[in-house]
Amino acid sequence: MTIKLNSYRPLCISEQGREAIKKYGFPPFIDSSCRRDPDLENEYPSTTALCRGENFAPKVNVGDIIVYMTRKGDYGIYSDNQKTRVLTAVLEVVEIYKNHEEAAKWYEEHGVKLPNNCIVPGNPPYEWDQTAGINGKDFKNVKDWDAFYRERTEKIPVFVRCRKLYCNIENPPFLSNDQLYSIFGRVPSTQTPPAISADHFEKLMKLLNIEVKLPSEPE
Repeated sequence: MTIKLNSYRPLCISEQGREAIKKYGFPPFIDSSCRRDPDLENEYPSTTALCRGENFAPKVNVGDIIVYMTRKGDYGIYSDNQKTRVLTAVLEVVEIYKNHEEAAKWYEEHGVKLPNNCIVPGNPPYEWDQTAGINGKDFKNVKDWDAFYRERTEKIPVFVRCRKLYCNIENPPFLSNDQLYSIFGRVPSTQTPPAISADHFEKLMKLLNIEVKLPSEPE
């Protein structure tokens, strides 16, 4: 079992995203793109290569643990409006599929709604006003945005299904730079999500008052 620390851009990070939360009632700390990756609203959350490409999804294994925190930002929903991160989820990888079609078959056979990041016919992206807008890419509309994701899916089709050990996308705990320094001695870079030790994981959970029981590794 490897524990990996990952990050994403939440819906509440921009004014457009906060308007989407008000209009559609979305939880504030879901992913911000037209293809939620990770899709933390699903009963069985999932992650793919849409965001990190070769740097993450193809490198995880069944039994791995993924800790999700948001990127640092001014989320505009707290009274002090400070720039910070929050920790939203701890997931266990339960199955890895060679492509999105194979994953969709499992969800459909088990009567579970398809995750938004499962790119198969009949599972459309979110509309522009249901996202936080583009960050770092010159897409003019959702069609172009989704086309980029579809192209990446063709090149790196892996699909990772998880189960929730902890998930809070409504009012998750703050995670400051000082707290990260106190545990890791630095602010970990998550462009290529790093592995963290079980000791660091336990300290992080204790610091944020999150109760998570990691599954026992087979002997």
